[in-house]
Amino acid sequence: MRNSGGGGVTAWLGAVLLLMATLLPAAPAHAAGGLTWAPAPAPSGQADEMACADFLFIGARGSLEEPPYGGMVNSWREAFADRTANVPRAGQGTVRELYVDYPAVGPDTLLESDLGELLFGAELPAAVFFDSVNTGVESTTAALQDSQRRCPDEKWILVGYSQGAQVLNEVLADLGPADQLLTAVLLGNPGHHVGQTVTEVAGTAGPEATGLTASMYYIRHEALQGREAGGQSQATADGVRAVLELGQGRAEPAEIGTAADANRLTVPHDLQSRVQSLCNDGDMVCDAGPALYRVIVNQGATQEEIDRAGAPHHAYTPDLVTPAVDRAVSDIRDAIPGPSPVPPPVPKEPVLGPLTIVIGGVGASMLVALAVALVQLYRRREASAALGGVVADAGTGDEAPADADADTNESDAYESDAYESDAYESDAYESVEAAQSDRLDDRRTGRVTER
Repeated sequence: MRNSGGGGVTAWLGAVLLLMATLLPAAPAHAAGGLTWAPAPAPSGQADEMACADFLFIGARGSLEEPPYGGMVNSWREAFADRTANVPRAGQGTVRELYVDYPAVGPDTLLESDLGELLFGAELPAAVFFDSVNTGVESTTAALQDSQRRCPDEKWILVGYSQGAQVLNEVLADLGPADQLLTAVLLGNPGHHVGQTVTEVAGTAGPEATGLTASMYYIRHEALQGREAGGQSQATADGVRAVLELGQGRAEPAEIGTAADANRLTVPHDLQSRVQSLCNDGDMVCDAGPALYRVIVNQGATQEEIDRAGAPHHAYTPDLVTPAVDRAVSDIRDAIPGPSPVPPPVPKEPVLGPLTIVIGGVGASMLVALAVALVQLYRRREASAALGGVVADAGTGDEAPADADADTNESDAYESDAYESDAYESDAYESVEAAQSDRLDDRRTGRVTER
């Protein structure tokens, strides 16, 4: 059977190409876009010591929670980080993180003051709860003002829970223009109130819900008007009427808004779409009216109302308020910087390094081997054509002598052996050509003698 050697050359050529592919350097991988969040937050008092970033995250924990963020704010921070770590068609962004460094005392400290003075008195009595809130407001305001001054391109992400939500509420009311604010989330805010200019996409409370602090300010506002009209007795009467209105959902939104505005609970209108407020029905912290009604009018137990509010007040985790999380995450992802443009490659002078020499040598060897194989194939075809001609000439003779026939048979056998051999050396082909020439001379000589 004839073997052209093509299969061996093809296999050898494939092996060489595979070797070259393994030697070539791999193309650089493109990093996925997204945000890199800080491994740990710094206290808000250290804001001016930090380098600027693309985003500034500030978390304000709730009453009695442990710093830095407490459980609720940390769950939101983790949700944001998980869903912004890998964003298609986005560039790389950085986030620096601060936690509001403040006492975060419990709201039960308000009970240390006389309830009558707290709600109907001419002067608001001192309370450690309000001192705690003020400390958080001052620290957070200073951090944001530092960002405005040093890092005007930073986008702010703010999340506050319970007392921490009131801190952020008062910060936003006092800060003035806040073009850098990207999104703020207020969870169970004591300053929440009917008519507040916020966005509510989650939470089960009705539109009339008014938080503990906002309710207190409304009651005091109504009592003040009564005092001016008829003294302290009228102040108390009007204050109690305000409690009834809150408990029954009949309080005048405009009056609630006036009281809120006087106590820095009003969110500027231009921030409404960027500030979410979440409040659940029965959460005494942000929906205090019914509970205050039961405590003041019906002489209910305060601790019983606090216990009743526990479940709804803790139901603001991201898995329970998905629409609010989705909205905030969408805003953050949309604000991530775009990918940096890839610069055009800079032409470089060729450098004959070790890899280049190896690849060049392998390529040259491959070309030489291919050329040798082609020459051998050409010679074999020439030999085949010559032998075919000899056989044809022998067949046209009148009567070839016996010895000529024997020579012809011997030549055919030799030709068969030559075709079956896989040797490609050039001296073998030269031997075949010489033998063919001798046999042609013998045949011609035999023909002349016979004639």
